[in-house]
Amino acid sequence: MKTEFWNSVAVNGLLLAIVSVIFTLLQTVVPGYNLVLTIVKLVATISVLYFFMKQYSREQEYFSYGNGFKYGFTVSFCSAIAFAVYVFVHHAYLFPETMEQQMQAAMQTMERYGSSGSLDLEQLGNSMPVIATFGLFFYALIWGLIVSAILAGFTKKEQPPFYDSEDEE
Repeated sequence: MKTEFWNSVAVNGLLLAIVSVIFTLLQTVVPGYNLVLTIVKLVATISVLYFFMKQYSREQEYFSYGNGFKYGFTVSFCSAIAFAVYVFVHHAYLFPETMEQQMQAAMQTMERYGSSGSLDLEQLGNSMPVIATFGLFFYALIWGLIVSAILAGFTKKEQPPFYDSEDEE
């Protein structure tokens, strides 16, 4: 049962990460539609996570809110790890110019408000892929926590009358 749980979590976490990767690639390749793509990405990831949670709950005779939350958050955690690895590769190797463009925009904003200050933007620019990786990992983790907490209420299955968990052992 435990192996089945972790196999399901790993596969579904990778599939959920692939959804995020596809939309991240689209946002990079098709600029100008970032807001629309972000909204579609959020709807798609919530829908996919709900589908995975509902699919896993169907296999169980009894599926509590806690079971749903545990499964959804664990899938989100695995997805966050895989997506964070992709984000690092994306910013460090595949599309490093996007990070440079963001740094230039930040520098212009700082200069416009008169705070070019004591930041070593060159050093900060070199660290940005790592900063973006950890930032998006924690963002995805918190997002997964919130969404799993909400979706768990929709995936639970009531305990049958006279259910005895000791019968399963």
